[in-house]
Amino acid sequence: MTERLKLAALIGSTRERRYGDKVGHWFAQEAQRLDDFELSLIDVADIDLPSRHLAEPTPAMKAFTGKLAKADAFVVVTPEYNHSMPGYLKHAIDQATEE
Repeated sequence: MTERLKLAALIGSTRERRYGDKVGHWFAQEAQRLDDFELSLIDVADIDLPSRHLAEPTPAMKAFTGKLAKADAFVVVTPEYNHSMPGYLKHAIDQATEE
């Protein structure tokens, strides 16, 4: 038997009354029905990001980037804001400099 692909799915919206978390959880449920993936669902709204890029990562950032480092592949569930991704998602991705 081959090793399952470690898939990290990021929910990228942080707004109140958002819909992205529902889509993210639906995706996770569907992906878990397949035996091909070991899924980690990461909601960026649950990450306590610092407001700037610190020289040393906070414990929350270490936990977040640790989850990313374990992944073989990523799926990002996000709305489009002004023809781009939400700022908080971009900030979270930018914090992960080595992964």
